[in-house]
Amino acid sequence: MSASAPTYDPNQIETKDGYAKILQTKARCGAASPLLDRATQGLYPPGSTFKTVTAAAALDSGKFTPESRFHDPGYCVEYGKKVSNAGNPETGPEAFGNVDFVQAFQHSINAVFCEIGKRLGPLKVLEYAKRFGFYERPPLELPLEERSASGLYDHGKLFDPHDANQVDPGRLAFGQERMLVTPLQMAMVAAGIANGGVVMRPYVVRRVVSPGGSTVLKTRPRKLDRAIKPETADALTKMMVAVVTGGTGTKAAINGIQVAGKTGTAETGVDRVYTAWFVFFAPADDPKVAGAVVVERVPNGFGGAVAAPIAKQIMQAILGVESN
Repeated sequence: MSASAPTYDPNQIETKDGYAKILQTKARCGAASPLLDRATQGLYPPGSTFKTVTAAAALDSGKFTPESRFHDPGYCVEYGKKVSNAGNPETGPEAFGNVDFVQAFQHSINAVFCEIGKRLGPLKVLEYAKRFGFYERPPLELPLEERSASGLYDHGKLFDPHDANQVDPGRLAFGQERMLVTPLQMAMVAAGIANGGVVMRPYVVRRVVSPGGSTVLKTRPRKLDRAIKPETADALTKMMVAVVTGGTGTKAAINGIQVAGKTGTAETGVDRVYTAWFVFFAPADDPKVAGAVVVERVPNGFGGAVAAPIAKQIMQAILGVESN
């Protein structure tokens, strides 16, 4: 299922001045755009949720293992300039020192992923992004214009580089550069990891029912592609669980259920205003739900504080778990 807010009542379309009333919908964070399905059309910088793709490329290619070690001084140097860790609004950029890959993912260390991106190269990272469905419109039962492709964008157009020098590998690795994604695409990444590395076709409609109540059409699971090896998916799952148990995503934790997740806090170009993300699946050892939450234009809106609690509520509702 998908949801986009602010929404509108489609029945208004059939009423007098209904369309005009829909366009008058208000929103607290900016233009309401109620007719835009943000889940399938909205394009946002993914921030650190994209580290799931970078980590997939790093592990699946054999270039790194969960035990690979790094030194984090609080920044990496890219094109002669320092790229700092995100830190948090209270303490500023953090420096973790000597860490392994799991810890780098758990605490979402930009400096480490910057170095990983430079060592992998941007084309390798984008190769794995395409395995998860990037650079193609998702095969939904929707008109073409209601489905956006995720990937690098240049001047409003999808940009598929063939020269590594055309892309900043460090910033790409932690979801900045010119990367734009739909919430659906990041949900597909989370679901692909949950599904042992196999990405499944998404559907809008589960079944079509006749006026008499009989089922006319029922959709069935269909495989799109294998993005990563099962052992890579298993390693990534453990890393995502670590995010929730003791990293940046603790506010998504649910008593008695192992949750796998990854936070994201993407820059918007406005100082201290961010796009807050959380991608997730649960239970981690037997997944029943996977998804992505994105909240636009939030002042000091770090993903772990803003989006993770919303994801928790979604998981609790679907899994039938009481609040804790």
